[in-house]
Amino acid sequence: MSSPAHSDLSQNDAEMLKKQCREMQRWHEEEQQSLLQLQKAAEARRAEHAAQKARREAEARAKEEAERQRVAEEEERKKRTRKYLQ
Repeated sequence: MSSPAHSDLSQNDAEMLKKQCREMQRWHEEEQQSLLQLQKAAEARRAEHAAQKARREAEARAKEEAERQRVAEEEERKKRTRKYLQ
């Protein structure tokens, strides 16, 4: 049995390194895609959170305005009743 020549080992090593390099590049690209997806999901979540907050604030303002309107109408009824009774 003869041992492989030095050039054969170097070529095998070079091919193995190229393969490892391609695998690492593919892994890196996959990681970048995953990171991009996570960033998009985070942005979507922040946007949804902001929309929910704005919706809650708008509902609270509408409720406060409805309460002010109800109180004003009640005061107007009382005023008309007092005027009628005098």
